[in-house]
Amino acid sequence: MLVQLIAFLILGYALAKKKENIRLHGKVATVAFIVALPSVGYMLYSASLGLALPAYGWLLTLHRFLGFLTLILGLIFVTNQWKWKGKKYMDIGILFWTGALLLGVVVYLILFGFISL
Repeated sequence: MLVQLIAFLILGYALAKKKENIRLHGKVATVAFIVALPSVGYMLYSASLGLALPAYGWLLTLHRFLGFLTLILGLIFVTNQWKWKGKKYMDIGILFWTGALLLGVVVYLILFGFISL
């Protein structure tokens, strides 16, 4: 989760640089996406081992769904494969990433007994 938080902070920096230098914004956002990928691999590995929260299946499912959408949009943006890439769609991507991150924090807190629902 620490890697995801660092990647999200890097993305925040990219957003702050958007008005000053759009090329730097794109490069820093790409770094944020690349930094996040190893933790996604680890999460997929954990899922393959059967990690589940039976009582909170909807929470984990929503986290995974938002994460999947974030990955798809991120790949499209980073590789510039979307000819009509624009602020509106990037804002949607950041909402997906924020939602997945927040739900991931909740999943982490449940898994390690810090909270119960």
